[in-house]
Amino acid sequence: MANIVVRAAERYSTRAQNRIVERLRAAGAIKPANATALGLPTRGERRLLERMVKFGAVVAESEGHYWLDERALVHFRKEELARVLGAIAVAGFAAAGAIAFGR
Repeated sequence: MANIVVRAAERYSTRAQNRIVERLRAAGAIKPANATALGLPTRGERRLLERMVKFGAVVAESEGHYWLDERALVHFRKEELARVLGAIAVAGFAAAGAIAFGR
């Protein structure tokens, strides 16, 4: 069961990241001079973009214009995976505690 949850969470996060990254790469926004506007349709993508900007994987040049820092992206992806796995671990410990106290 937990394995299915891990895969689903990882897949969602990875897909959203890939959509943002591919938009920036397709626009050639991999350096400050080529920063481009990003119109993100979903709330989840906007929240992910905010995390990526906060981390430094995507750099905000001016209002609504961004470029991709490829080096920071590698580290961001590692941190995101750790974040997802951490949340799943906490849920697993909570479930184990509920089972233990329920007996």
